[in-house]
Amino acid sequence: MADFCRQCSIDLFGEDFGDLKGLTDPESWAKGLAACAICEGCGWIQVDPAGNCVSSDCLEKGKPGHGLPWDEPKGDLDE
Repeated sequence: MADFCRQCSIDLFGEDFGDLKGLTDPESWAKGLAACAICEGCGWIQVDPAGNCVSSDCLEKGKPGHGLPWDEPKGDLDE
């Protein structure tokens, strides 16, 4: 099954299905750590707790919603 980061899911399907959400736990994120994952749109990336792409070198770099800064997660963590 294909998995997508938050922005790729929104771009392709019109909504975030949360495929990569929760791979990085909030405690690790607060320490500056992020899980690695494969997004079918971005390639090999790191994700924040909401499943956003935070890798500045992803295949979609430069496009909105990709390579987000390492700060507060963007998106709803409770969905």
